[in-house]
Amino acid sequence: MLTNQQLKKYSFFKPLTDERAEAIIASAKTTNIPADTEVLREGQQADNLYLVLEGRLSLAMYVPGRPPEKSIVSTISRGELLGWSALLPGRMWQATARTLKPTRLLVINGAELRALCDRDHETGYSVMKHVLAVVGQRLTESRLQLLDMFAHPDD
Repeated sequence: MLTNQQLKKYSFFKPLTDERAEAIIASAKTTNIPADTEVLREGQQADNLYLVLEGRLSLAMYVPGRPPEKSIVSTISRGELLGWSALLPGRMWQATARTLKPTRLLVINGAELRALCDRDHETGYSVMKHVLAVVGQRLTESRLQLLDMFAHPDD
């Protein structure tokens, strides 16, 4: 498992004390995923939050009549979060994520992280503050991608 020193390299963990970071990763696991592998699928139950330790993934949204490679709205790399929907109970994935190259992820159980955030509001505030920044960034990226799709509908 990752040490606190290794975790502090990632902005998600930087504002947390060592004890709070350890509480988050207590039930987390790392996984290695080969290139061109679907990690999560749009419309399926959102269950885990992922931190990209190494690698790169694409996020694509289903658009009728467009192939998935033409529906990519964002890419995610080292240090970024994937799967913010898992922080809200009963949510479904908002996009399909696929590895673009071999990728190593820290997998954090969404239900356990939500329970930790409910018990420890300092951790909850830090997690939600970081995730809100991610959501805002993805919303901006999606808007720009939509503008591009409408500007070039036949591409």
